[in-house]
Amino acid sequence: MKEILYGRQPVRECLRAHRRHIHRLLLGEGVKETGIITEIVSLARELKVPVVRVPRNHIESLSDAAQGVGLEVGAYPYVSVDEVLKLAHKRGEPPFLLALDHLQDPHNFGALVRTAEAVGVHGVIIPERRAVGVTPVVVSASAGASEHMRIAQVTNLVRTLKDLKAEGIWVVGLEGTSGSLPYHTADLNRPLVLLVGAEGWGISRLARETCDMVIRLPMRGRVQSLNASVAGGIALYAAWAARGFPSCST
Repeated sequence: MKEILYGRQPVRECLRAHRRHIHRLLLGEGVKETGIITEIVSLARELKVPVVRVPRNHIESLSDAAQGVGLEVGAYPYVSVDEVLKLAHKRGEPPFLLALDHLQDPHNFGALVRTAEAVGVHGVIIPERRAVGVTPVVVSASAGASEHMRIAQVTNLVRTLKDLKAEGIWVVGLEGTSGSLPYHTADLNRPLVLLVGAEGWGISRLARETCDMVIRLPMRGRVQSLNASVAGGIALYAAWAARGFPSCST
């Protein structure tokens, strides 16, 4: 299956990550090979990816965010949960994962992946059904971070969470429910998977029942909720801070 990624940053990150099969680089006519375009073309040539000039409107029809460049690629390379845990072991770090309970909005998904990659999350877990997967919109919303992130699609999210618990990994739900702890009072310096619920209905009952801890973000304003990607991003940074901001360079 082929698809076209678009936007200068996402295209560059896909070429840098080199985890997909890459068919060809598409440059709109009139796009000058300067700045980041120079780097993109250089990466493509290093990988022996054909560089093809196409009408600018062909590129721009993909999205308003295309910026005159597209990359024809194969399907996203999902990984297993075991591969995610192996990465944590390779880094010599306690597992730090993000699980998304049937998130639907590709922009929220992309934004969460972008934050997760920034704070050194080892991998993201999503359900195969009734949830958004890694699409070109998600890649764009993540600014290409999805191309570096290990993302696992699982048949049964609750079963996967239980398996992680059996490995000694805490499941920490993010939801403003009765009995939840203010995030800044919770001990997040432990092997953990942060569970973020879907837009509108939050974490499902069965997934919530697997949680070892549920945390919330205290609020003082009149609007008593946050966008899933904003709330998840705050919690991810809190967990990273609890670990002492370890380097994420590997």
